[in-house]
Amino acid sequence: MDSTENPTIDEAINLTLIGEDLDKVYQYDYNSETDEGLQTDLSSELGISNDYLTLRQLNDKLSFFSLSNGAISLYQKDLVSSGITTYPEFYTITSERSLVWGLSSENSVYFGLYKPFGSTNLALRIVDLQTLEGFDIAIEFGIDQLFQPLYHDGKLVITYRKGNEDYKIILFDTQTDDIVKTFELGGSKPSVLITEEGELGIFTKENNENTFLELFDMENLLNISVRELQFDQSFPTGPINGKLMGDKLYYDYVYQQPFSLSKGPAIFDISTGTNTVLDLSGTIEKLNSEKSLDIQPILGQYLPDKNVFAISYILPNGEIDEPGGFLLLSTEGKLRAQKNLNFVPTYFVD
Repeated sequence: MDSTENPTIDEAINLTLIGEDLDKVYQYDYNSETDEGLQTDLSSELGISNDYLTLRQLNDKLSFFSLSNGAISLYQKDLVSSGITTYPEFYTITSERSLVWGLSSENSVYFGLYKPFGSTNLALRIVDLQTLEGFDIAIEFGIDQLFQPLYHDGKLVITYRKGNEDYKIILFDTQTDDIVKTFELGGSKPSVLITEEGELGIFTKENNENTFLELFDMENLLNISVRELQFDQSFPTGPINGKLMGDKLYYDYVYQQPFSLSKGPAIFDISTGTNTVLDLSGTIEKLNSEKSLDIQPILGQYLPDKNVFAISYILPNGEIDEPGGFLLLSTEGKLRAQKNLNFVPTYFVD
């Protein structure tokens, strides 16, 4: 997590992942050199169950949101210091609001919600983690759909579709509690990410036309560039499961069906228009044949500090003590590691 250099092909990879079995939540710290890891029972350590609502990561801190007894609780763990902070039942669910998502910054929790309950009037509920006092800020009346948020360096990125079906992105400054930038996108569905340089990247695509990428400086509130890409992949509206580093986009490629996989790791070079899809299917077929497994991938993440794609899988026909596992692929498609676990990984720490 602290490294800023990509490892060579021969360097060991230290990896932390989160996952669940039928009862509990676990942390697993893996080292590829020894092919061993340290497993921590987070359910016992934090007091969370495997049906928590959301897991968010901010720098080296993990935040788990859960719902019980009609209230939201927040459980946080610092992965460097192992320090734990809990806010049990700090927000009581009421008939006044309908919560859609929650996200924590360094000092506050932000809930995207509809108010009043039963309406589609978009608002933010901001709760100070020191005092646990909160207040609401109205954003827009009568929207059609609210998507998941992004947070970076004091800015909250909120994407939604308005009542007239036009799309809109707002930048909300958490220091001043003001909307500092609005993107009116019409019928173009936006997909967003934060680049490795800390810029906001907005991908838009309307109907079957080419994709456009706009880069925006969130600190100085300035447009950097708009580029048309020879890129035919469609992303979901809202945050993208991908990383944009320089001119290379590391992302989930969606296969045309029928195919053995629904998606897999890929790299799109913006400068050349070259799209490289790694042979995850071939890797899995080889592992299944050699080790008598039935690997079925469920999610993948590109980890820039490790320069690998991490793929989580389930083993539906495996032993009861090994229901899942993960594998690591280099950006050239070489298998770096494969490990069965006694739970199913659902999140890789970036």
